This record gives sequence, C-alpha cells and structure tokens, in this order.
Amino acid sequence: MDESSDRGHIVSPLRWIPRQKDGESLYLHYTGGVRAGRIQEDQWALEPILVGGRPASSGLHSRRDLEMMERSLGLIAIAFQHAGWQDGSYYSNWVPIIPGQRNHMLGAADLWRNIASQIGRQRRGHRLRQLVSPSRKDVAAILDDQEPDEKLAQFIALSLRGLDIGMEEISGFYHEQLVDLLADGKLNGERTSGTLDHLLYAHVHSFFLHAGAARDYLASLIAFRLGEDPKVDSLTLLCKKLRNRHIGSDSLLNVLMDQGLVAESKQKGMWVSAGWMKELSELRNLFTHRRPYGSLSCEHWGSAIPLSDTRQLYRYRRPFDTDDGDDIFDLVVRQYRQIIQLFHLLANASGFNTDIQVFADEDIVDFESERS
Repeated sequence: MDESSDRGHIVSPLRWIPRQKDGESLYLHYTGGVRAGRIQEDQWALEPILVGGRPASSGLHSRRDLEMMERSLGLIAIAFQHAGWQDGSYYSNWVPIIPGQRNHMLGAADLWRNIASQIGRQRRGHRLRQLVSPSRKDVAAILDDQEPDEKLAQFIALSLRGLDIGMEEISGFYHEQLVDLLADGKLNGERTSGTLDHLLYAHVHSFFLHAGAARDYLASLIAFRLGEDPKVDSLTLLCKKLRNRHIGSDSLLNVLMDQGLVAESKQKGMWVSAGWMKELSELRNLFTHRRPYGSLSCEHWGSAIPLSDTRQLYRYRRPFDTDDGDDIFDLVVRQYRQIIQLFHLLANASGFNTDIQVFADEDIVDFESERS
C-alpha cells in the first residue's frame, strides 16, 4: 500500500478495516470435533454431517435428541460456548458441563473467582472508602495487597480458566480438522497433518501446565488453612506435611480424602496423592518434564472415523502414544471433567462465600463517563 503523510497524518489511500455486525451464537461441543448449534429455543443443528459429499449443518434436534445421539455414538458433551460480536468486539464464554450437576451456569472457575472477590471485598472495603481523591496507583496498591487465602483462590480461578480456554481451543481445532477432511473426501482412514498441528501441541501442553498449577495452588491453600509452612507450594509437599492430627480438621482436605485423591501410604503416617489425581500428576510430568505432546511420529497426523453405518457422521481422531491407542482429546476431556467436578465440589465445601459479587454505591471509588 502506497502511503503519503502530512505531519504524521496518513492522507491517501485509505481502506477501512471492516467490523463485524452484532450477533451471537450458542454451541454445544462434543468430543471428536462434533458440535450442535442452537437455532432457537430447543432446536439444535448438528455439524458437521456429510451430505452429497460435502460437510453440512443439518437438523432440528431437541436436547433430548442430542442426549440420545451422544449415548448411541459414544460422544461426550463437554461444554456450551456462548460467543458473539458487540460493536465489532468478539467475546466467548465457555461454560463447562459439570458431571453430576444439572445447573451449569457457574463453572468451577467462576466459583473460585467469586470466592476471591468476596474475600477481597471484605478485606479492602473500608480501606477503599477511606481514600480521598485516589489515584489509580493508590487503588491498585490496596487491590494487590492480598492475604494468602484471597490470593490463592484467585490463582486457582485463573488456572481453571486457563483449562477452559485450552479446551475451547482444542475443541475448535478438532472441529476445523473434521470439516476439512469431510470437504476433501478423506474418509477412508487417510492420515493428514498441517502447520496448525503446532497449535494443538501447544494447547495440550498448556492444559497440563494449568491443571498442575490448580492442583498445587489448592495444596498451598489447604496448607495455609491448616496453619502449616507457607512455603508449601505443591501437593507433594503438602502430603509430606500431613499428620494424623490434620485428618478431619479442614473441609478441603476432607474432600480430597473422601474422594480417594489423598491417601495414607504403606508407610504408616505418610500420605501420598492417589486415584485419578495421581494419574493427572503423571501425565503432567510426562508432558512438561519428559516429552511434549507431538514429539512422536504417531502424533503427527489425524483422521476421520465414521460414527454411523450411513457414513454421514464422523469424528476426528488424533493419536496419543498408548497401548490402547487413545485419542489425545478424549484423554484430556477425561482429566478436564474430573478436575472441574472436583473444584466445583471443593468451592461449595470450602466454607467461603461463592456468591457473585454485587457492587453497591459504597463500592464505587472512581467513575468516568465518556461522551458520544
């Protein structure tokens, strides 16, 4: 583009950057890259399906229809995604489906964010009200002066939100790959790869980093509540600090023990991680310390797998090097569902206030209004 300027101002030529008109969408994501988009009320279109050799979105399915399809095809519903554009700005809200819950409006990340906000409101409210003509630096100093429980609850919330983002990105990758394979007619087990594969590798790596961080911030919070060494920064160190006197003394620790995620070892008086938490830790150590996902040749390609005899419905499959040939997204989804279910339970059992913070007049320290 040729440009000329007059005192720093571009005068010619100009091409306006288009901004998307306002709109929104609601999708229900499944494993394998399959998803359903809401058309209106209880009418959903399934995609992608193969019609006349081309990928399409089709059907007016009810939620009950989708649940029957999910069971018959062996898929798992992961989350709702409410996305859209407002004044040209894109937004996306990932709402995970929490196993055992009927209401999914508030996910685990939301509850822990609410906990941090409620603790902070109690801590800083009077200090903010005492400010006279505060600067942004004055307000920031009070907001950032956090006690360990508020800080660690916020860290847990951020880590869980990182998991949500990773799941959204991996699901989007799977969906795009599946649509491309259907469009190209590569439906007989052809193995394909591309430059975008590195996005998948990065998001799988990110998922296990955030999962390990949420686990260890939880351990630090439990240690704080037990009155133990504030330097405890991992579940491994927490287990080393545990003694019989701690049993039954904290609701968060009680949940871990009741769920079989922390258990007494063969050495009496010694405690270790157990159950799926141990499996999660082993996967996290594999992908962050021994090798990243995507480092083996079998992980460099994916393929479309038929889900029905009519060969209209397919799923995307990306191998993970295991004896039973696991799909990497299926593996991640299993861990994700266990994590969000646990942290949802922990938030409600914590004794903290999980309500959404509502701002009153006295909470407003500064206010600016922009003119049209």
